[in-house]
Amino acid sequence: MALKCSFDFDGTLEYKSIHEYAKTLIVKGIDVWIVTSRFESAEKCNAFFGTTYTTDVVNKELFRIAEEVGVPKEKIIFTNMSSKWIYFENHPEFIWHLDDDWEENTQILKHTKVKAISAFGNPNWKQKCERVLRKAMINKIKDGEHRTINTQNS
Repeated sequence: MALKCSFDFDGTLEYKSIHEYAKTLIVKGIDVWIVTSRFESAEKCNAFFGTTYTTDVVNKELFRIAEEVGVPKEKIIFTNMSSKWIYFENHPEFIWHLDDDWEENTQILKHTKVKAISAFGNPNWKQKCERVLRKAMINKIKDGEHRTINTQNS
């Protein structure tokens, strides 16, 4: 099973340097997702904010960048303004989540096992992502060797 990571969209994946990094992860075989607080539909957005957006306007840019990066629509999670930690609490298989929102990151770290990495004003975000991925790869290899040894001894 591939290692899994996620990116916030607004203030994060919308930046060229970050979506270029996401592309390189996909090429390396990392399972890249988008987890955003956005609403999945104009109807939900309009009901919440009292606006009159049309469906094609609400997430047009998100879908364009997701396609450019290589993230299929099935791997875009809309939390509809709910805290992201609630999603990650039920999906601990994610290695890390990159987000510009300090509060989201704090809550993810507090309530889940997912590593939240700040993209806001953090020139070292990429190095932190790579460090967490390397550690996860090493653990995955160790777990695989451990299972092989246990199977041989059975």
